[in-house]
Amino acid sequence: MMAKLNPADNRIPPLGELNAEALKHLDDMKGELDEAMLDLDALERLGLDQSRLKERIEWGFKAREVILKRFGEKK
Repeated sequence: MMAKLNPADNRIPPLGELNAEALKHLDDMKGELDEAMLDLDALERLGLDQSRLKERIEWGFKAREVILKRFGEKK
């Protein structure tokens, strides 16, 4: 009979890690995405359709979050 293993012992590490330069770039990216959201607010006040741009910016926020969670610094 096979012994049961602790699930924590079976964790597979991610394919890679982010170096300090990549982490800084992702931090900077948040500022750029925040600024883009402000630009979208201005376009909306002018009455322009910004729905597709908004989808892309929201995707950027989500992608940044997923990358940092999986490949970022472990605390």
